[in-house]
This record gives sequence, structure tokens and C-alpha cells, in this order.
Amino acid sequence: MNMGTHKKNYKMRKNISSLLILIISTLLMITCTDSYMGIEQVKTSSVKPEKITIKEVVPKSGALEIHFTLPKGNPDISQVVASYINKQGEKMEFKVSRYSSFILVEGFIGTSERTVELACIDNSGNQSETTVVKAAPLISPVELALQTMKIEPAFGGIKVEWENPQGNPFVIHVLTADTLQKGIVSLEEDLKQVIYSRDSTNTFAYIRPYAAIKQDFGFYVSDKWKNKTDTLIGSFTPFKEELIDFNLVEPVTYFNPTYYGGSRDYDTYAINPATGIQNDGNCHGSNFGPHKMFNGVITANDYYVYKFVRNLTDPDKSKQELEQNAYATFDLHMEVRLSRVKIYPRPSSSYTYNRSSVKRFRIWGTNDANTEKWAKFPETWTLIGEYVGKEPVSRDNLTAEEIEYFNYNQEYTISEDNVNPEAQTTATFRYMRLQLMESYNPVISYYTINEFEMFGDIQQYY
Repeated sequence: MNMGTHKKNYKMRKNISSLLILIISTLLMITCTDSYMGIEQVKTSSVKPEKITIKEVVPKSGALEIHFTLPKGNPDISQVVASYINKQGEKMEFKVSRYSSFILVEGFIGTSERTVELACIDNSGNQSETTVVKAAPLISPVELALQTMKIEPAFGGIKVEWENPQGNPFVIHVLTADTLQKGIVSLEEDLKQVIYSRDSTNTFAYIRPYAAIKQDFGFYVSDKWKNKTDTLIGSFTPFKEELIDFNLVEPVTYFNPTYYGGSRDYDTYAINPATGIQNDGNCHGSNFGPHKMFNGVITANDYYVYKFVRNLTDPDKSKQELEQNAYATFDLHMEVRLSRVKIYPRPSSSYTYNRSSVKRFRIWGTNDANTEKWAKFPETWTLIGEYVGKEPVSRDNLTAEEIEYFNYNQEYTISEDNVNPEAQTTATFRYMRLQLMESYNPVISYYTINEFEMFGDIQQYY
């Protein structure tokens, strides 16, 4: 290539580059009339949108459900806002998007007519003129809870019941007597006894522990909207209740408990041929025997008893069948009327509402007047109660509250939680036979319990 041709090509490339720069600059100048740095500017307006139209107002418990229609032909409306002034003089505000057809305005107390202002807001922040709604809500959840509240003496304290049909969240505050100075007594809130309600079925609670003397209690209800009811006051005498001393509880051997690290055949080991009574269970070893249910330890891996297996020696495994009932028998060394029991399972997460943790059980009782207690069962014993453990909403998605309850607060009130109409829940007894009937996973071949804690009114010691 000669020098003239090289210069000619260079000049051509330079001209093309200049043309491209000119074209790009022209395009940028055009687009910059509506943009900045290549980002589209939001166009704003100062024109207020028209008012919304109210279609219907539906009274709710402590709330108003307001149905509305947006102004037609205005696609720029972004949200609807409703507000009112509560009884504390504070402005309460609620918002929904343009895609909603109603707005729920909550937090009312009382059933008198209330005034709510509604407006719509567009993308430019312009707010329409207000539309005023006047309507009366239904009785609020906190007022209903107080109106329906029942308080009665219970073992070791008092029982509180209320209604919460919609499962609204609120708090029940407990007040107890506090002596300010000699001769002057007032009710002060006990912050350790706060009751939280947020469902429609679990609407009772026990307040413990309190001495078995007549005393004053007070209750009021509050919610997240800062509403607060009047205070309900009453005098009650809790029933006497004591924690049963686990050191006094002793396993007995009259029903032939055994210790072997594995399942045993039902026909060979389960039934006492002399009495026809099912023997106590076969435990995994002496370190896992019935006495481990009563040692005050709630975080170990203690009591471990196998279910007997029918046809265990049959070579056809399909014919083998677990006998779900397993027993353990104790001398409490006291005459007692039980008020409640607590079960502490193995603490591992795999046992929470699962595996060998006990789901259904019975408590049988008798005393020294029953001279045939070791030769006849159950006909000479008294069924104190039968109890069934709770199920979580979903075993695969346990909540923190469900886990906490199962591991540390799994309590059964002897009378109220009994599911067997033939039980005599108020009977007193010295000897107890615990019948385990079902585990959370019934195909597991054993039961486990860490601690079986008992409370009641002790009549006398032996």
C-alpha cells in the first residue's frame, strides 16, 4: 500500500467516526429533554384526585370493614388511607393499595358511633378530599374477654376462662394483693403472671402458685391498640396443692418388671400365668427403670421401656404386632388426691411430638384397703384418669411455642383434661399404676419419659 492510499483510508475512517459522534450527540440531546443521566424522570402533577365512594360498612369486633370504590378514570391513584382519633387522643391510620376494595379499620373500644375519614392518594402524593364514615363497631375483643371472664379456685391457685371467638391477640393482666404498709393493702400487677391470648380454643389459664388462703385478685385486658378495660376484682381461696416429693416415690415389683435390652415376646413374658394380669414393662436396663421417672432430672435420657411384641418368634415378620400397653407401678408412700401431672420427654428434637414420647396414658390408683390389689387388676383398682397429648398444627413445622410447651410445660389437669367418663378423678390413693397406651409414633417399639412430675393434696404420709 502506498502513502497516498494510506492517507485516504485514514481520512475516511476519521469522517465515519465524526459522523457517529454527531449522531450519538443528537440522540442524547433529544432524549435529555425528558431524562437525566439516562434515567426517566417521574412526571408529577398538583391536581388532587376525586373523592372515593363508600359502598358498604360492615361492623366487626372492635373494627369497621369499609368497602369503597375509587374514582373512575384515574390510573395514578396509589393507595387509600383511613384514620380516626382514638380515646387517648392519638391519630390511628390504616392504608391499603389501589388494588384493594375494602379497608379494615381496627382498634375501637365501645359500641358507640365512631367517625372515620378516608382519602385516596395518587402517585404524585396528592390527597383527595376526605370522605367521612360514621358507624358503630361491635364489642371489642378485650371487652368481650372481660365480660365473659370466669374465675374460680383451682389447686395451688385460680383458673381463669374467657372467650376469644376470632382468635384476636390481647393480654390479660393479673393483679394480686400487695401490702404497702400496715393496714393498707392494694392490688398491684404481677408481671410474672401475664396471660397472652391469640386463639379461639385455648381460652383458659391457671395462675399459680398461691397459698390456700382467701385473697384478692384483679384482672384487666389490653391490646396492641392501647385499649384497656376496667378491672374485674374478686376474692378466692385456692385449693391446697403440693409438689409430690419424688424422693418418696418407689417402684414396686408385684407386677414382675424385667430388665433386658431388647423387645420380648408377649406370650412368653407379658402375662402372669398365676393372675392373668399383664406384667409391668421390660426396661432397657437398670439405668432406665421406673425409678428414673422420679429423680428430679428433666434433661436426661432416663426411663426406657419396651412394648411387648406378639408373635415375636414367628419367622414371618408380617405377623409380629406391638402391644401398645406398657405398665409401671409405684408406692407413693402417701395418700394423695392428684391435681395435675407434668411429663418431661427426652429433650432431643427427634422426640418432640414424635418417636417414643408418650401421647396417651392412664393413671390407676388404689390403697391398702384393697387386699387384692396385686392379684386383681383392673377390677379392684380405680381409674383416676386418661389423658391424651396435644398435636401441633404441623409436625413438620413446629413453632417455638409448641416446642417449649412439649418439652417443659406438658401439663395435664387431673379433672379437666381427663377424657374417660368412667374415671374417678377426685379419688385418693397410695399406689399408682401408670399405663402407657400410645406413643407419638406407634410403630416405635418402646416408650421414653424423662420425668413424671405430680402435684396434689396430700392426706397423709406412710
